[in-house]
Amino acid sequence: MASTVMGIKTYGRGETIFDSDKCPSHLHVMTDGWAARSISFKDGSRQITDFLVVGDPCDLSALGHGSVGRVTALTSASVTLLNRSALAAATMAHPRLASAFLNIALIEQSTLRIWLAYMGRHDKATHLAHLFCELHARLRRVELVGDHSFDLPLTHEVIADATGMSGVHVNRVLQQLRRDGLIRLHRHHLEILQPQRLRDLAEFDPAYLFA
Repeated sequence: MASTVMGIKTYGRGETIFDSDKCPSHLHVMTDGWAARSISFKDGSRQITDFLVVGDPCDLSALGHGSVGRVTALTSASVTLLNRSALAAATMAHPRLASAFLNIALIEQSTLRIWLAYMGRHDKATHLAHLFCELHARLRRVELVGDHSFDLPLTHEVIADATGMSGVHVNRVLQQLRRDGLIRLHRHHLEILQPQRLRDLAEFDPAYLFA
């Protein structure tokens, strides 16, 4: 892997890290900050299909020919650039490396299916609770949580684009979760006050996050 590294690149909030309309010569892996995968529509709206944090490949599907959408920095972010040709050669020479990337791709696919299911079949409080549980589990793996709290630099608009709600609806659901004593959200820092109750509301099973 070390032989494929081309360097580190930084991005400001709102900048495009990857766009499937282009064919970059490298793969982007998050080193710092937050980003989002999304698909944009003609009316200017977008649907966020995943959040990306430290250690996540931004554009794994670009190693093939089926990539769709854009990756945008949600905060100041830095990414490690991996040479695509060198990476392809490395996976051919080292089957365990190829297996690791396959596992990441399977987790991405499973996560997308869960997002689709919650988008269509659950009420919004359950949906948002599930998103918070998922982010907590993912951030714990990269040691970015303190007990049951973590930085959540997502605006109401960004959460709306990820959940299919309006910004006003996001605010109402957040207020509901606060009133129920499940969370505290202050200055983009989320504290889960009653972890088991939030997991029960979310019907959260983290198995899909581990291939």
